[in-house]
Amino acid sequence: MAVAAAAVGGCLPAPATSEGRDIAGLYAAFLAVAAVVAVVVLGLATWSLLRDREGRRTDLPRQTRGHTGLELVWTAVPAVTIGILFLLTLAVLARVDDVSPADDANAPRTEVDVTAFRWGWTFTYPGTDVTVSGSGLPGPEVVVPVGEPIVFRLHAADVVHSFYVPLFLFKRDVVPGRENVFEVTVEEAGSYGGQCAEFCGLYHSRMPFTVRAVDRTAFDAWLASQPRSGASASPGASQ
Repeated sequence: MAVAAAAVGGCLPAPATSEGRDIAGLYAAFLAVAAVVAVVVLGLATWSLLRDREGRRTDLPRQTRGHTGLELVWTAVPAVTIGILFLLTLAVLARVDDVSPADDANAPRTEVDVTAFRWGWTFTYPGTDVTVSGSGLPGPEVVVPVGEPIVFRLHAADVVHSFYVPLFLFKRDVVPGRENVFEVTVEEAGSYGGQCAEFCGLYHSRMPFTVRAVDRTAFDAWLASQPRSGASASPGASQ
């Protein structure tokens, strides 16, 4: 069971964002606590079964009718543990849901408006008239700068969708009539596949997209090369 738990823990993808690292750290804390609980509970149960198994002894083991100290311990320890995990969860949620102020000159950020529709995505860069849109396979590609906050503003044109990038360890629903906002900071340059993760109709499986993170110079050059009056689709994506 210990090997299985370690294998499952190792299946968690290496996070590509700073927020994802916080989430992965929280997962690791929960896994460590669960492992300790499993060792204690299974260890005591195994020891009791082996010690008092049939044929080992014929008399009734010593019975303890009550022990205030033990009862306090097995009540206090789980309560404190759950309290600590609860506080850690609140701290990580606050970090993940935090959005940096738009007027902070010391921490420039890039904003991307995302509109999900059946069955595709439209990414718009406010203030630049640059729009990338596509549907079907392989889906549109949105380019963002690495090492800087990126604010995504999610909108749905028809039904509920879900913006999901596995390597970000993050998923957020895209709900009609509601703007969902979140911020990520991609730490390593590369291409990260995303997908609609909410069943939205017949071609739900054909709603992939890609987030490509590049350095600021390459991002500025890409942004300057995009047409300002129309939409630019990724190769193979239909408008």
